[in-house]
Amino acid sequence: MRTIVTIGNEFGAGGTGVGRRSAELLGFDVVDDQLPVVVAKRLQISAQDVEAAEDTRRSMGERVLAALERATPELAQPSVAAELGERYLAEVRNAVLEYAARGRVVILGRGASAILGRRADVLRVFLYAPRAWRVAHVARAYGVEEASAGEEVDRIDAARRAHLRDVFGCNFGDPHNYDLCLDTSELGVDGSAALIATAARA
Repeated sequence: MRTIVTIGNEFGAGGTGVGRRSAELLGFDVVDDQLPVVVAKRLQISAQDVEAAEDTRRSMGERVLAALERATPELAQPSVAAELGERYLAEVRNAVLEYAARGRVVILGRGASAILGRRADVLRVFLYAPRAWRVAHVARAYGVEEASAGEEVDRIDAARRAHLRDVFGCNFGDPHNYDLCLDTSELGVDGSAALIATAARA
């Protein structure tokens, strides 16, 4: 059985919901919002500063989507990110490795699949869905116009793509970098989580 699951996703593909449901089915812990707190303590800065390092200048639509953006470290605000630099990236890596060492955990985002790489105890998952579906999903979930949601989907996907390429030398969404790729528009949260749990147990 694989005791570590990493989940990367296209923006709006439902990574948080699928990750949490997968953890419930497997009896694993979820690592998501707590990781910035751990990094903040190690850098001796506030969690707010870490969140700022995972952000960028926003439009009104972007501010509405703030909660999801906090799970996107690649949206780095230049003033904070430049100050933290390699120290920040190093601490994110260290935190991911330490959570993984405990086992029985689902790690959402943070480049965890690239940090951990191909290991016998790791199931690397990527979630995707057609752009139109993701735009509609984001617009509906956060009460924004589809035009604003579309801009966010494109912007955040581009940021994630650049982050994985520049920091880890990986291609975002490339199936060669994952063990399991799922279309959440077809499978839904429960269906995707059930397949992840089955794959982890296999």
